[in-house]
Amino acid sequence: MSDRSSLIRWLVIPGVSLGVLILSAALSYWLTRPVHDEPLPVGPPPAEELPAPQPPGTRIAPTPGLSPPSVTPPPVQPPPGFPSSRTDVPAPPAASGDPRRVVEVEPVVESKTGRIHADDIRAAIQAVTPLVQQCFEDAAQRNRGPQTVKLRFTVEAGNEGGVMSAGELVSSTIPDPFVQACALDSLLDVRFPAPFGGGKATVVYPFEFRVPGETGR
Repeated sequence: MSDRSSLIRWLVIPGVSLGVLILSAALSYWLTRPVHDEPLPVGPPPAEELPAPQPPGTRIAPTPGLSPPSVTPPPVQPPPGFPSSRTDVPAPPAASGDPRRVVEVEPVVESKTGRIHADDIRAAIQAVTPLVQQCFEDAAQRNRGPQTVKLRFTVEAGNEGGVMSAGELVSSTIPDPFVQACALDSLLDVRFPAPFGGGKATVVYPFEFRVPGETGR
């Protein structure tokens, strides 16, 4: 009985312990073994597929949705001629809601010692119509209906055409000295024709401020 106990103590127990140690070591190795990643591919990346070359002279159709919109440039307007004719100067628009304008009338040549045409005087005066229009508009709210400022002046031959002198007021339906002086001063900017052959001419001109087509006072 004592021999069997000694055999178990010295053979079986050490064998079992040794087996447990081996099993533990194997399990620890399996749990701690290194994990190797898959090797990366070696070589250049695959090139993108390029379109096949086209023969010379071949037109490539535009990609739908990427073509720029067709824009037609606006027509180029030629600039106005310079200098423009003085008779082409338009009258400025009248005050808001006021249809009255400085209309074109015929001048009256009372006397002359040279040859001068009334049409040439009228065309010259029309160049300062915008100035006279402003004169009337400044007093338009205080003076309703058609208005007339009649002036008398003298045109003499000067170094550069005709020169106005001896301007005076003949009559006015507007009792406003500012409007009267404004209309008279506007004649200083007129380039009158010189009387042919020298001399001078006395002219009467009525500036009429009214609705075009209506009869003035």
